[in-house]
Amino acid sequence: MKPKLILFFILVLLISCSQGVKNNCLTVTNWNVQTFFDANDDGIEYESFRARSSKWSLESYKSRLKKLCDVIEKTDSDIFIMEEIENEKIIFDISNALSHNIWFKDKHYGYAAFCKEDSSSIGCAVLSRYEIKDIKLHSLDVRTEASDSPSMRPVMELTVCVGKDLKTKSLCIFVNHWKSKSGGEEKSEMWRLWQESVLASRMGDSLSRVVFAAGDFNKDINDFSRDKNNKINFTFFEKGNNKEIEIYSPWDDYNYSYSDDLVSDVPDSDYGTYYFRGKWEKIDHFFFTDSHVVKDFKIIDYPELLKDDRSPLRYEVYSNRGYSDHLPITCTISYQEE
Repeated sequence: MKPKLILFFILVLLISCSQGVKNNCLTVTNWNVQTFFDANDDGIEYESFRARSSKWSLESYKSRLKKLCDVIEKTDSDIFIMEEIENEKIIFDISNALSHNIWFKDKHYGYAAFCKEDSSSIGCAVLSRYEIKDIKLHSLDVRTEASDSPSMRPVMELTVCVGKDLKTKSLCIFVNHWKSKSGGEEKSEMWRLWQESVLASRMGDSLSRVVFAAGDFNKDINDFSRDKNNKINFTFFEKGNNKEIEIYSPWDDYNYSYSDDLVSDVPDSDYGTYYFRGKWEKIDHFFFTDSHVVKDFKIIDYPELLKDDRSPLRYEVYSNRGYSDHLPITCTISYQEE
């Protein structure tokens, strides 16, 4: 394995107060915020966000930042996970924008974490109202396939402490942004399976009661391997003896209901978090090792996030309109033993 440099960042606001879990539950949101770059030209940005672009500016960034923070506040989750954040500076900017909540311990995000590889333009971030500890990063450099390994983002593993007893009052979270389908879905699937292997090995080893993965997996829920009981299995590649762990997805029990003001001829099955080439995809996920801790799951479909056809209102640099090409998802998680 060839070592890779990982840029890693933790933000702790010391004036934050510890809190207990409200009614033995907390909420977690995951959102791919779509190429969220700051206003500085560091040479790694996508072309439309470079300094020579006449449409991208400090004013555009501030406007987009405010819209992101408005969604974070409106969603009001205890933990907010994001993919496609450029750097830790943006996390500081988000924290500053939300600082008016600093005296309200049940609203204030006192902890944050960020990571990305040095060769990547974007990384993953976590905002939390509870203490973040024991952060680990798991990166891949595969040398056993016929083709060279592409750049793949690391899995960020972290513990969120929601009480003094870490055995019963902590979450083990794995933040993911898997390989995209660029270059062909079948060809790129090999690399997503390698990322699944890393995730499976870590989730299977965790001793926390609440263990889950979140992120943009670039893989629809219907494309994961299932056993004869239709349960999802993650496979850990091990020499001569691959191991599988059973995983629960809230998508399997989710029924999406449209608002009353929408047309009645929209099929109930026609929904997801990402809309591509006229088709909905469910590629943003929460995966749990224990289904009993999940009390609620939903797509965040605020009107401002949607186009007229209810697909995501993606962000466009040239007009400074929109939010993201993904919709957020939210889970309510319980600590109550059943």
